[in-house]
Amino acid sequence: MSTSRILVIDDDDAVLGLLEFSLKRAGYEVFSAIDGSLGLQTFQKQNPDLVIVDLAMPGMDGYQVIEELRKLAGTNKHLPIIILTAHDQDVMRDYGTELGADLYLTKPIAPKQLVEHVSHLLKD
Repeated sequence: MSTSRILVIDDDDAVLGLLEFSLKRAGYEVFSAIDGSLGLQTFQKQNPDLVIVDLAMPGMDGYQVIEELRKLAGTNKHLPIIILTAHDQDVMRDYGTELGADLYLTKPIAPKQLVEHVSHLLKD
């Protein structure tokens, strides 16, 4: 059973609920935020081991969140970041990679598959 901490940032309550349920069931401690600003605040308070972020959110989009997460995490620690979005365009995928996302996944995704990706990135 893992004790890794995961932050999920998505503006869809249903997605947040499903991801939180699936990740908790897999043994992770999960924090969620409904937008980018709250996500960054939660990141600073909870210091998660991995972040899952949507791209299309009102206000601060996922790209901006990733840029800020990389600044906040600093160079002492590699913070795995998974983009989980409904958008499947190469240009969006490439930009996410340039910003430092470790993985780009598209919705819908099977919870089991997401948990496997998380486990791999956390080396659980």
